[in-house]
Amino acid sequence: MSSLTITAHSSLCLVIGDPISHSLSPAIHNAGYAALKLPFVMAAAHVTPEKLRDALRGMRAMNIRGLAVTMPHKISIVKLLDALDSTAQEIGAVNTVVNEGGKLVGYNTDWIGIVKPLERLAPLRGKKVLVLGAGGAAQAAVFGCTGRGAQVTICNRTINKARTIARTWKAAVLPIEKSSDLAAFDVIINTTSLGMGALTDESPIPASAICKHHTVFETIYDPFSTRIIRDAEAQGATVLRGVDMFLEQGLAQFELHTGGNNPGVNGTREVMEKILRNAVGP
Repeated sequence: MSSLTITAHSSLCLVIGDPISHSLSPAIHNAGYAALKLPFVMAAAHVTPEKLRDALRGMRAMNIRGLAVTMPHKISIVKLLDALDSTAQEIGAVNTVVNEGGKLVGYNTDWIGIVKPLERLAPLRGKKVLVLGAGGAAQAAVFGCTGRGAQVTICNRTINKARTIARTWKAAVLPIEKSSDLAAFDVIINTTSLGMGALTDESPIPASAICKHHTVFETIYDPFSTRIIRDAEAQGATVLRGVDMFLEQGLAQFELHTGGNNPGVNGTREVMEKILRNAVGP
């Protein structure tokens, strides 16, 4: 694998979040830069919610090229940017920021990370999809799946948040107390934090609610097999892991940060996927 060369001419990108030490964005993006010999480098920055506005001021002041945005900033960052592309505007959440000559523009590639792996298995049109959660990743999932013709239902502990998202995309809402009977759904997407960090042994739904005909998509990529994934495998369901989403959204993000006109940018897939699998795979 090619090594990354950092000089005073290198463009800096950051991944920001709270927490952030777990992020593999620097590893996969830097591997991509090195493979294509691009003058870019990515690092991680721990940014708490109260410091988000200051972080964006710093981005302008230091001419930082791009941000990868993770929890808990995907929704709160929207109102602090200079502009949004049409997709991010519709979703109402941002996971990518590009500094275009001092103008900070927000994008969303999370929906690509969800739709592409699912549609490799089967078209989404007509499928009944349950989205667990109501944060930025949930909004991207609802946007992507409804845009492909799926019938989407949202389930979240705070039902009013689910209803707000549901109204935007004419989706349905499932009260959390009814999440034990999910046989009517074809696809279940977990966008909650249950399964990550201190919550690694928790799942947003009981194992008994998962059926063999389900496709269960986990958006958490570390650990590789969360509780909901282990439960799904035990039931014989089809599983998609967080690494599948993370890779696809990261490739789209990589292209936005580097300008989108790099010959061979698609060749970064194998390099980035190898880094991911080695870091969190079995």
